[in-house]
Amino acid sequence: MTGLILVAILAGGCKRMPEQPATSEASYPIPTPPRIQEPEPVSLPEDLQDNVCNGGEILLTSDTDSVRFERCIVLVKQSGISITRSEFVNSRILIEATSDVVLSDNVIRDYPVYDEAAVVIGVSNNIVFRHNHVRDNTIGIAIGESQNVRLENNIFESNYQHNGITAYKSSAVISGNLLQYNYPHGILVHFIPEQGKTTVSIHDNAFFMNIEDAIDFEDWRNAKDESRIYNNVITGTAWAGINVEYNSWHANILIENNYVGMSGYPIEMFPNDRNAPEEWSNGWGHGIKLEDCSGITVKGNTILDNEENGIDIRNCRGVTLEGNTVTGNDVGVFVGGPCPGSFTREVSPLSEEDAGPSIVVFKGNYVFKNDENIVEEGSD
Repeated sequence: MTGLILVAILAGGCKRMPEQPATSEASYPIPTPPRIQEPEPVSLPEDLQDNVCNGGEILLTSDTDSVRFERCIVLVKQSGISITRSEFVNSRILIEATSDVVLSDNVIRDYPVYDEAAVVIGVSNNIVFRHNHVRDNTIGIAIGESQNVRLENNIFESNYQHNGITAYKSSAVISGNLLQYNYPHGILVHFIPEQGKTTVSIHDNAFFMNIEDAIDFEDWRNAKDESRIYNNVITGTAWAGINVEYNSWHANILIENNYVGMSGYPIEMFPNDRNAPEEWSNGWGHGIKLEDCSGITVKGNTILDNEENGIDIRNCRGVTLEGNTVTGNDVGVFVGGPCPGSFTREVSPLSEEDAGPSIVVFKGNYVFKNDENIVEEGSD
């Protein structure tokens, strides 16, 4: 199937979408990517005050500027303070049970402790994390059970064990950042907040060569508020540019006006000059992947030149694809039922009652010049 798809409903595994006349030479304009202003490099003052802790703790109770912390655990429990133009080397920042804290223009690097984030925001509100360079840590920043967190104009680079950004039961706005070479994901969002807003907004970010997924939502179910992923440029991911998975039922997510290209980079192309605790592996190579989820709208995206499927949909309901441009992929749009391995996976296994055919509404998409344009599992 090629060319413009009008309005149709495709139920993966049940019936085949009506064919349109083959027009193998059909071609349509490819939208330009969103214009992303990448963050400027973070420059520190030359005369930083040294503070070497040798593993000890420091409690910050007032504004802090132009300090180098080395081998420190930095505790922030005071509301209304700012931490600026400082360097954290092999150090950890713990922001706990507080509000109205600003961290800006800092460098946070080389924290190597397994399964611990260099920056932790826990049970806090109204935290601003702006124009920081977070690099070469096992985990960049972990947000837990917090509300109204803003991550703006930062660089998250080569955080090599568990993601550049992780948000757990939290609401956040993540905008204007550069995320590159993070493992496994640039951003992981998982589990709905139990109180407050159930929304995460991810927009106007640049993602380049993150090892598995650039953006991954897991177990994001029964969201009363809409989350939006929009105006991002995502290239060179090994697995998927955007992924919603692991029983994210009634997720209430809008994926709009993103540019997702060149997923499926071979793992050998990624920088590996670090002692990563897990072996990296080649992955799906999809643009947008939806699996075991519902309540997703994919609208106005440009999805091109991915190694495998432009849009990959498995065991999903309540999915709408509208006004997307999908071209240059192995398969433009794949729609199917559940993967057998979903029932036995270690993380959030799929239950039998949640398994079934995918049901997808197509509206005005341009799917053309893929090796195969539309594939429905189980059809001829």
